[in-house]
Amino acid sequence: MRKVWLLVLSAALLAANSGDPNACWARHGLHVRLFGGVDDPDVLVWDSRARLISFAGGSSDTRVFLLPHAILNRPGTAAVVQICVENAVHSKFHMDASDAVGVLITSGRYRGRYGWVSSLDIHPPGSEDP
Repeated sequence: MRKVWLLVLSAALLAANSGDPNACWARHGLHVRLFGGVDDPDVLVWDSRARLISFAGGSSDTRVFLLPHAILNRPGTAAVVQICVENAVHSKFHMDASDAVGVLITSGRYRGRYGWVSSLDIHPPGSEDP
């Protein structure tokens, strides 16, 4: 009987600690700031998740792909998370996949526009740099 209780207790503890470590940390309604990398802090906000994923993976025909489908936002632009798709962005520059995050821009020139960014480009409010 004691072994059964230990087995049940072990299973319960394992279930309690088995949260998905890769789940999106960016939840709906989270207020964030947009920051790119250290070398280029501006952030491209894409008009579709598919274009974000394609560009991150290496597609870069600027005239056809980039200019009509992305808007360039200054570092520190405020946004609100609308949706997050975990591990969707496979960048050619990073080993691990990042999340695709749908945002509503709430400050700056493009306030009121929706778009998609990598989770690497979003930071909690008050962040001054990445």
